[in-house]
Amino acid sequence: DRLALSAGDVWRSCRVVMVTPGTYGYLVSLTALFGVFISYIASSEIILDEVFGLSGWFALFFGAMSLVMGAGMYLNGHVVERVGLDRLSGRVFAANLIAVAVMLVVALATDGTPPFWLFVAALAPVLFTVQMLLPNLTSASMTPLAHVAGTAAAIVGVVPGVVGSVIGAIIDRQFDGTITPLAIAFVVCNSIAWLGWRWALRSCRADHRVRGDQRDMNAV
Repeated sequence: DRLALSAGDVWRSCRVVMVTPGTYGYLVSLTALFGVFISYIASSEIILDEVFGLSGWFALFFGAMSLVMGAGMYLNGHVVERVGLDRLSGRVFAANLIAVAVMLVVALATDGTPPFWLFVAALAPVLFTVQMLLPNLTSASMTPLAHVAGTAAAIVGVVPGVVGSVIGAIIDRQFDGTITPLAIAFVVCNSIAWLGWRWALRSCRADHRVRGDQRDMNAV
């Protein structure tokens, strides 16, 4: 539905987005995931240099992790319609929370300086599942907002990006020469993301029930 480029229409569209059930939950979830992901992007070279002394291998490491993330997005695109958006998100969140817990255990068990191969093995499933979650959460947040899709896309893109950058900067400042701060951040942020997703899911389902009851009453 094409809208006029006027302050009134933009404001009304923003209001529609913000009062739609589930929007706040999805924004919280996406912001938490973006925050820790941006921290990984910003700190990965420092970690490779100062923790493992492998700065010369950074390009290869970053490329390999990018392939892992691409594989997650590729798999997601092939299974989401078959499994269902909400069901797949729930399963991937479960796998993600297990993965970040394993990464934290690895960090604590090695005083934050595990062997490089173990760090890669612990990090890869985390990034794989994060890259499955991000497009699914974005799609889920946009589903009820087709009539204000442009405004919704702007809000869903800007809020997690801007606030997530601040969160990422805060996480990066905790770097202490080990992987422990990043591992803790993954656990905290991904847990918040899961809670935000659950909040959004409950809000949407409650709204559907209310709308169903209203339709039944109108039919009577």
